[in-house]
Amino acid sequence: MDLQGYRQAFDEAERDFEAAVEEYGLAFEREEASPREARVRTAASCGCRCENGASSLWRNWISPACLACRTGDETATFFVDLRCVKKCYFCFNPNQDHYEHFLSHERDIVAELEQAHAMGARFRCLAITGGEPLLHPEQVNAFLRHAGQLYPDAHTRLYTCGDLLDERSLQELAESGLDEIRFSIKPPDAGDGQDRVYELMEQAVGTIPAVVVEVPVIPGSLGQMKDLLVRSDALGISGVNLLEFCFPLHNAAEFAKRGFQLRKHPFKYLYNYWYGGGVPVAGSEAEALELLAFAEREGLRLGIHYCSSDNKNTGQIYQQNKAFFADPALRDAHPWMRADEGDRFLKCAKAFGEDARRAREWAEGAGVACGYDPDVPSLALADDDAAALEEACPSIVLAESVNVVEEREPDGAPGPGRAGARPELYLREVAVEPRA
Repeated sequence: MDLQGYRQAFDEAERDFEAAVEEYGLAFEREEASPREARVRTAASCGCRCENGASSLWRNWISPACLACRTGDETATFFVDLRCVKKCYFCFNPNQDHYEHFLSHERDIVAELEQAHAMGARFRCLAITGGEPLLHPEQVNAFLRHAGQLYPDAHTRLYTCGDLLDERSLQELAESGLDEIRFSIKPPDAGDGQDRVYELMEQAVGTIPAVVVEVPVIPGSLGQMKDLLVRSDALGISGVNLLEFCFPLHNAAEFAKRGFQLRKHPFKYLYNYWYGGGVPVAGSEAEALELLAFAEREGLRLGIHYCSSDNKNTGQIYQQNKAFFADPALRDAHPWMRADEGDRFLKCAKAFGEDARRAREWAEGAGVACGYDPDVPSLALADDDAAALEEACPSIVLAESVNVVEEREPDGAPGPGRAGARPELYLREVAVEPRA
């Protein structure tokens, strides 16, 4: 089997995924309107940072919590319950575990924090979300005070739509030690009390150290979003987080009546991601990139961060792949793997078919570590060695293999890539791409 034949399985998996998602009632665009390569071009043209595997673009300022989110190390998010004062058609909270339960039951977030501390947990970023957390102001302020005592150096943030805020509650949050408040502003919601929220944001600027607007970039709202950036800049807001707009696999009729379609190639690599936001909507990223360019042209001073759907997933991959470096036997079984410092996947070079046989002969002669699978056939080797192979055999075609550590199901049978000190760990190949 050659490279083209091998990749057909991944292409088929993506087609099956699209067909399954479309059964929820929303179609994919025919061609990807905003290929990921546009991120790098936009960053270069407007002086933005392009980081985390080109999934995170920002200018001027970015929250330390956003940086910590990329790996998920020493960070945690707490919620009292999932009740909310809004009814946003695109809310993905229904995808949360035990959603219905937490519409009528509360968690003790102070006790949870104390328990984590007693177990030795280390945190540098702590968040309170919901639902709407300010339905429970006493619990929120108690949590912030305890966080200040247990983790005095940790950065704390609160998510809110702002409807339940007033000057007094802002002051209480500041006195409790809140470092950052994130307001959810949704420009297309005309007459939804947004002017009052802007007034509260202005008050918050003089009260809370960092004030952030977090908003999904809904296709068709470009003009309103530009106004939001200009208005936020004038208020002295610290930054605006532009989120890639997603379809949460429900309320399809609301998306369809607005003419939305799903993004072709919705994820950099198709995988079972934990993040419950759903599937990216076509057109959102293109407008987010235009907003970054607009901010540069207008000379806006506030920070702007485009957080793509891909960016939401790197923390999961980083956490799963930590097991590779913590398990000497697993690592020794695949010495050709490297961790991509951008998207956090484990990667190596790979040859197929007759090229795999030629690569094996070269590797044996050169004393290079490699993994040969005669059933495909294929050969895996490190990127550094791949360069020497290509120099020695200029006609050889190599691909990039993309992998993640998984736990094998209890009844799983051993198979290729499933070696390691702990038999439940193995490497799953999620993509094979042409080498750059």
